[in-house]
Amino acid sequence: HRLIGKGGMAEVWRGRHTTESVDIAVKVITADLAHDERFRAAFRDEVRAVAGLSHPAVVMVLDHGEVSEEAERLSRGRMVAGSPYLAMELATGGSLINVRTTFAWAMLKKVLLTLLDGLAHAHARGVIHRDLKPGNILMAAPGDMRPGLKLTDFGLAHALRGAPSETTSHAAGTLQYMAPEQFHGRWRDFGPWTDLYALGCLAWELATGSRPFNGENFLELHAAHQAGPPEFPEFPGLPE
Repeated sequence: HRLIGKGGMAEVWRGRHTTESVDIAVKVITADLAHDERFRAAFRDEVRAVAGLSHPAVVMVLDHGEVSEEAERLSRGRMVAGSPYLAMELATGGSLINVRTTFAWAMLKKVLLTLLDGLAHAHARGVIHRDLKPGNILMAAPGDMRPGLKLTDFGLAHALRGAPSETTSHAAGTLQYMAPEQFHGRWRDFGPWTDLYALGCLAWELATGSRPFNGENFLELHAAHQAGPPEFPEFPGLPE
């Protein structure tokens, strides 16, 4: 129906699931590499892994495929035939990136336990996220299909038991939340701990309003992560 979000790799459209009669989000991969067959194969493998997850804190995948020539024609070229797409439940409350306040301990604890529960479900099924950050945690409103927090965008997810590929052998993620093994591109070392490292950075940010690691570029942030976190500031209401 209409465009509701856009990033460097994809566009997100609001649509309608005709057989289920519910509003959904359709993510269309728009990056140039979307036309690389190696990427498309890796993307399909990752989508199949995530589609096998079923948890209240993980966004529900409804369908996936590639944009048809008819869709390209009807969109007047806005969507490119062959581009991978992912249809999923719609969360109308935005993401945690829109939250501009610190969390009191009771709320922070609830948020972290919800995310840990969703991650545990994924990890137990061999799926790791690899790009956990506020923008990838959606908030489904009370009127949505399944209200609550949702882990989304497993586009960088890597099945723990899967075979390595070109897409998993280099540094990938968001620098402020990346674990050391991601900075070094050591994909053989990726695991649940990779996501828990990012969750620690996220918890720090939600508690204090600032990130534990800062820098202007890859080298500066790499050095900051290697040096270890600064001393956690004292905040009233947070347990030791």
